[in-house]
Amino acid sequence: MNEARADNWETIACPVCDGQEFKPLFEKQGEPFVECKGCSLVLINPRPVFSEVMHTYTDDYSRTYAKKADKKIRRSRRRVNLLAKQIRHRGRWLDVGCSAGFVVQAANEAGFEGWGVDVEPWGVRYGSETLGLANLYAGMLEDQHFPDRHFQAISLYDVIEHVPDLNRLVSELARLLAPDGRIDIITPDIGHWRVTRPLSEWKEIKPSEHLYYFSAQTLGRLFERQGLAVIKKRLSLKSSMKLVVAHGDH
Repeated sequence: MNEARADNWETIACPVCDGQEFKPLFEKQGEPFVECKGCSLVLINPRPVFSEVMHTYTDDYSRTYAKKADKKIRRSRRRVNLLAKQIRHRGRWLDVGCSAGFVVQAANEAGFEGWGVDVEPWGVRYGSETLGLANLYAGMLEDQHFPDRHFQAISLYDVIEHVPDLNRLVSELARLLAPDGRIDIITPDIGHWRVTRPLSEWKEIKPSEHLYYFSAQTLGRLFERQGLAVIKKRLSLKSSMKLVVAHGDH
């Protein structure tokens, strides 16, 4: 790595086990993909600092997402209804990475009070102005300062693999989750039998965008660090992981 590039890059310890030793796997678009020798988490390391990555975030994703509104709201309803079966009473539902707000809308329809947060402002505006949703916020979850134990349900659909500081995020999820609440997570599953080989050709390998590539074991260890536990893993025919997480003393 040349010195000019190093100024805008960072090297991190493994967020799952604090390991400092990594096995090189491959490079893609100039970014090094490595495997932690301590716990087998695959990640980009070193990587561009998040402020640099944020410059690449545009409203293209949310605009494209909004154009498929009918399809996306149907999918959102299915996801909400699945988790709702595991929740005793309808409280607040927070969708982290809410984009245009379709999960928030589906949560409202299912009897929850829907909330959402996303780093991309266009989607938040669309959800607020076009869908008429309240409780949508632009920015990082950790910067919103929501009250303790405020949410009965929290969803992160294709989000956690993007987050720069995993332990800060998971600590915040633990703080926000009601004592008998549930967290619903979907993320690419590097341990899935359908993952393409060589790994560098897997469609989920996305430099700067997907920072981590979890197995059920590494994601479970990450949540255990903050007193949370995986209580259910749903079958997925695609190379994704679908987990439900609760407080460890649930």
